[in-house]
Amino acid sequence: MNTIKMVGMVAAFGLAALCTPAGAADAASPELQKDTVEKHAAVSRRAAAEGLILLKNSGALPLEAGSKVALFGATGDYHPGGGGSSDVKAIRIVDIPAGLEEAGFSIDPDSRETALWVITRKSAEGKDCSAKLYNFTDEEKATLAKIKAAGFKKIVAVFNCGHAMNLKMLAEDPAIDAILWAWYPGGEGGAAIADVIKGAVNPSGRLASTFTESNADWPCDRPDDGGNWYSSRYYVPYEEDIFVGYRYFETIPGAKAKVVYPFGYGLSYTTFAAKPGKCVVDETKVSLPVSVTNTGKAAGRYSVLCYTSQEGGKAEHPALELRAFAKTHLLNPGESEELVLSFAKENLAYFDDEGASGKPGSWVIDSGKYTVWVGGSVRETVKAGEFAFPVQKILSTPGLKLQSSVLARRLRADGSMAASPVTYPGARKVSDSSKPRKTPLEKPEVTLYDVAAGRATLDALLDQMTFEETIHLLYGHPRRDPSGTGSIGDSAKFGVSAAQTCDGPAGVRRSIPSSYFPCAALLAGTFDTGLLEEIGAVIGAEAAEADFDILLAPGLCIHRHPLCGRNFEYFSEDPFVSGVSAAAYVKGVQSQGVGATIKHFAGNNREMTRKIEMDIVSERAFREIYLRGFERAVKDADPWGIMTSYNAENGFNSSVNHGLLTGILRDEWGYKGITMTDWRTVEPIWKEVPAGNDVKMPGLLNTCQSDKAGFTDELLIAEALSALDRNYLGYGQMRTSAKRVLEFVMKTRRFKKEMAGRE
Repeated sequence: MNTIKMVGMVAAFGLAALCTPAGAADAASPELQKDTVEKHAAVSRRAAAEGLILLKNSGALPLEAGSKVALFGATGDYHPGGGGSSDVKAIRIVDIPAGLEEAGFSIDPDSRETALWVITRKSAEGKDCSAKLYNFTDEEKATLAKIKAAGFKKIVAVFNCGHAMNLKMLAEDPAIDAILWAWYPGGEGGAAIADVIKGAVNPSGRLASTFTESNADWPCDRPDDGGNWYSSRYYVPYEEDIFVGYRYFETIPGAKAKVVYPFGYGLSYTTFAAKPGKCVVDETKVSLPVSVTNTGKAAGRYSVLCYTSQEGGKAEHPALELRAFAKTHLLNPGESEELVLSFAKENLAYFDDEGASGKPGSWVIDSGKYTVWVGGSVRETVKAGEFAFPVQKILSTPGLKLQSSVLARRLRADGSMAASPVTYPGARKVSDSSKPRKTPLEKPEVTLYDVAAGRATLDALLDQMTFEETIHLLYGHPRRDPSGTGSIGDSAKFGVSAAQTCDGPAGVRRSIPSSYFPCAALLAGTFDTGLLEEIGAVIGAEAAEADFDILLAPGLCIHRHPLCGRNFEYFSEDPFVSGVSAAAYVKGVQSQGVGATIKHFAGNNREMTRKIEMDIVSERAFREIYLRGFERAVKDADPWGIMTSYNAENGFNSSVNHGLLTGILRDEWGYKGITMTDWRTVEPIWKEVPAGNDVKMPGLLNTCQSDKAGFTDELLIAEALSALDRNYLGYGQMRTSAKRVLEFVMKTRRFKKEMAGRE
């Protein structure tokens, strides 16, 4: 069945094939206007088309207008997005058959012109993907054999998947004329796929993750344990260290041969010439002009990626590391554009956790020769310049804050394993003489409205609060929208609004329909930060229209392994791509007066064991791979919120990891926003607040502990009071977190509207 699914606004479109899902929820927030729906759908469609990746093309694509197409495979199993927090009740979903028909193609099962074979894979929060489905199933192989036996002139494979697959069979098969990788392209994905197939849009997407022959080719798959990614379910050593993704496959001897499609790979319907100019190195940055010319016969866009390599020095480094990227506008045949790619010298620094520099715990620019490379994928680069640091340069010495706990070994660039340090910090007590008010005031003299108006300070407001009134600010409260995820603040007595949260990586997740946008992995492949900012602004506008205050998105954990169930919701295996993409998305969302929340801080790289696993990581790998994207997003976009992850790192769950939440996030990066837990963490609030976590979500009664008989909010607050008496929780720490919550609330549209209503 070819379907365009519509929920609400049906009459406005007048489309022939409509389907309204049963059980549409009550309208807790207003529907979007017709012109807004159409504009947002156009943005989603354009973004999807920009991120589609042409992996193979023998000239089969684009198809001529009006071509006959026979459909095979999972054509009725279209996935606009993944499950869990990314799921959206969509206003409109255009699947692949409907998109082809809209584009003027004739779907004819009896034709032998073009076979379009659709392969889908499901991905969702809370579960990981099957290793069996990294390869083709027997049924899929039988379908392909049937297609080949039928004698089609062209065979085109389209992949609508949330995780990478082994594409070697198709890549090497001369009978397969084209491969189009679509990820999860959102509600307009079928139309976008048709746009690319007919050539209305020239594909310009690139892979932001490496595609290999086997999931066991990845070093975290523990090849010494028989290639079992789950051989360590609870205690998970990150032995591959800094060699993640292309950093592994381009560095470790013998690993290159395992790659089917490398990082940065993507074809076009035209050809380009990218000519680097003179590489300029000044005191603070490296700049490189690159002239891009469309040398083919079709208009198109081209992304230029800039990498560096390093020789000499005292520490080991990957063979290549991405430093910058830029994308042209739509170039007509013969047209050129000069792009300028630049990066700060400080981005070359590595974190020395072993003492190679003589100053362990330091960020260091290593001595030696640096070469700059430009091109597309990591396999398609040309030398663009070089420079050297005669001696190493120590940038800063923040110290070791996430020391390796019992990480027995770590991977080296030559493929060997070396012993790793074995220490980690112990338990902490606090020294805090601050005391809460004993008895509650019937009517406070100072409210948050007074603070916002400049008539009083936050300290004056908090001085009026008892312990219970203060801790009330530090956990979540009921939601207003049935599909919301809870509120923060919510203390009417003190004029504190109930700021509403909602999911929304691919669109606002609410009780009535919203626009459905492509997944993060597809958006990263556009290598277009302007487009990501535009997507963020559109989602932010819909969140504001739905009366939400903060969006629980975007996610920017690293694609450490291709079968992580949430890879579709995360951008890339590369921290630079992740950080730049997230920063652009956050800027867009917050331009609409709605906060963004970057997540999951940090190192959420498996879903099925996320609540029980202890990840053991070297501090260098954690800082350079798993934290660097968060750092860029924090410093470039100033998100209102950060959500901690379920998993533990080096002895501490994320929500109680003081070195992570206070030592690095606040003391080093200067972050000023709020931090919140993911929903239903196992740690008690009295351990989370001293570590630097401000808000437990969705509330005290919803913790895993409270599922046991006898636990109540009152009991958990009593435990926190006991922790206060024993100096494991300081009231001054509570006030610090409470101030951040109050500062957040004052930024919301909700609070500003309530305050304006009082004046």
